[in-house]
Amino acid sequence: MKRWLMSGGIVASVVVALVAAVVVGMIAGAGGTAAGDTSGEASGSPSPTASPSASASAMVPTVTVEKKPVALFVGDSYTVGQGSSAPEKRWSTIVADKMGWAERNEAQGGTGYVSRSVTIPKLSYGEQLRAASKEGVDVVVIAGGQNDFDELEEDPELVFSAVARAFKTAHQKFPDARIIAVGPSTPWEIGLEARALDSAVRAAAEQQGATYVSLIDPDVVLDQYVHEDGIHVTDEGYAAIAHRVISQIS
Repeated sequence: MKRWLMSGGIVASVVVALVAAVVVGMIAGAGGTAAGDTSGEASGSPSPTASPSASASAMVPTVTVEKKPVALFVGDSYTVGQGSSAPEKRWSTIVADKMGWAERNEAQGGTGYVSRSVTIPKLSYGEQLRAASKEGVDVVVIAGGQNDFDELEEDPELVFSAVARAFKTAHQKFPDARIIAVGPSTPWEIGLEARALDSAVRAAAEQQGATYVSLIDPDVVLDQYVHEDGIHVTDEGYAAIAHRVISQIS
């Protein structure tokens, strides 16, 4: 009996030991599997990285393009630049470049506040203003008037009224724009017509809050600047006009 108990105890001890070993193995195995799964997920799933497009866009510098103010020029052949050696030599282009403007030159030769042509056709200053697009215009420059000298002799009131209407049109159509008036000039001796028109343009400009620039007080168009055609000016003459305008509006 004692021998059986002893052997039975041995067997029981062995069984208990085996069960304990199995349980420990299962726990260890479970722990190993969990550790393995965690390490597997870590190695199987790549760590998050920055989006290539986001990184690339972050590296590209932002470039801001500054929009130039748009300057609308209306006038006669002097504003067109007739007699200059190239378009960039005309006074309006020189002024626009110096002031940092984008030039929109819609001047037409042979015109004035009253002077126009139906057959060509060419528009008076008021008509040029009404025909121009108002989109994006920041500055309006109305220049000239010397083609109205003959009409001024015949009917001064007609010309003076046209001058006033032109600046009123500019103010009403371009209420947020800066308006600049450049008075008449002449390659000849400054007479009563030139002075009368100069005064009329000055008064109309001031009434509409515009900046006025005189080209005859003092005279800009000196003899050495007159073109060989006897009417227009050379590159030097246009540069002198541009200098006068810039000095008065800057």
